[in-house]
Amino acid sequence: MSFIHLWFTGYYNPAKMIEELRSKPAPHWGFYGQFLRAAMDSLLLYLPVALMGRVPPMPSNISALPTDQYYWHLVWLSPLVLAAEWLLASAFVHLVLRLSGRRSDFDQVLNIGGMSVLVVGAFILLWDWAWITMGGLDQYSLGFTHLAISLWGLAIGTVGLKRILGVPAWLGLLLNLLTIPIAVPFGIMFMRSPL
Repeated sequence: MSFIHLWFTGYYNPAKMIEELRSKPAPHWGFYGQFLRAAMDSLLLYLPVALMGRVPPMPSNISALPTDQYYWHLVWLSPLVLAAEWLLASAFVHLVLRLSGRRSDFDQVLNIGGMSVLVVGAFILLWDWAWITMGGLDQYSLGFTHLAISLWGLAIGTVGLKRILGVPAWLGLLLNLLTIPIAVPFGIMFMRSPL
């Protein structure tokens, strides 16, 4: 199965996507997934928003990056932040599995995480543009919808850990839930809503 076919399989049959991912080069496909998701956010969300002259609803946390130019900076900064979130979340899952005496393969954890964020992230990108087009309420409402959509990623990650690494479903779900308070605060420091 090709990379693109595997990606789209994640929309209609996530379990099959995970089964196919098991035999793919790790962490290569996870990196490709994360890279593609970050490139889409950078070029298809933040670049157009910057070209439209929008200003983020919240000020920049980095004094060297002025708020009125922040979306331009997110064109190059967002791939770095998203990659760091992917690595932090995957490292956390791997570390907890190893410390609990369970089998883990960091490369496979990276593969699962990278493909999961691609499937969910591409959908969120389309959702963001639909939200902007419909005149969505505000950045907080958009953030809550992102959390709801991210449940899909929790399911993919849980199935991935269970089928590829033999992690019990309850533990896989718990680990995937715990990656949210690890990755989200880091993202909040740098990322800004497109509204």
